[in-house]
Amino acid sequence: MFAGALARLRAGDDGQAALEFTEFVAQFPSHPQAAAAQNYIGEAFYRQRDYRQAATEFQKTVDNYTQAPQVSEALLKIGLCRRALGDVAGAREAWELVTKQFPKSDAARQARTLLASKTGGGR
Repeated sequence: MFAGALARLRAGDDGQAALEFTEFVAQFPSHPQAAAAQNYIGEAFYRQRDYRQAATEFQKTVDNYTQAPQVSEALLKIGLCRRALGDVAGAREAWELVTKQFPKSDAARQARTLLASKTGGGR
């Protein structure tokens, strides 16, 4: 089920992928891939430029899972969604959180770059 949804996402069928990942998370909330599936739901909405829904889906990863790679990535993406919605302060808040909670992660490295950039709301 997970592999099929991922194949749909990679093929650009974002809407169907989001539905399939949602079903996967609902059926298997404790599965080792559930956090990744939740992030892929957010990614599908992000790719469709539905930044509000994407941020909501990424927040579910932060709220419901503990896997550092998925949570740090979700926080990074929440910041990108907030920036796309014009909420520069909210974007900075999400990126600062990822750099504090997951300082050695790839997401934190990207967040630091975004924080330093003018479009990321740098000082």
